[in-house]
Amino acid sequence: MIVDLVTFRVKQDRLQEFERHNEEWVRLMRRARGFVTQKLMRRIDHPGEFMATVRWVNRDYRDRFHTADDAERRILRQKAADLLEGPPASVLLESC
Repeated sequence: MIVDLVTFRVKQDRLQEFERHNEEWVRLMRRARGFVTQKLMRRIDHPGEFMATVRWVNRDYRDRFHTADDAERRILRQKAADLLEGPPASVLLESC
């Protein structure tokens, strides 16, 4: 099991739109092989910053999901670029 900790810095006027956008990504991930769960949380001290914990069976499934390229993903990536202050930061953690 691996956990992908992803940090998003969202434009202040786009917070609710980002939360809806995240739900679209979760629907896509649920169809992906190896996806376990995702939890989105907002930082209390920085309301425009969100952290997602995304659990995958293993790194291979996670990497396949992120390297796949299709029309739906391109649309979601473009929408994310409009909502975020910059690209998301990611840290991978592995179970011991």
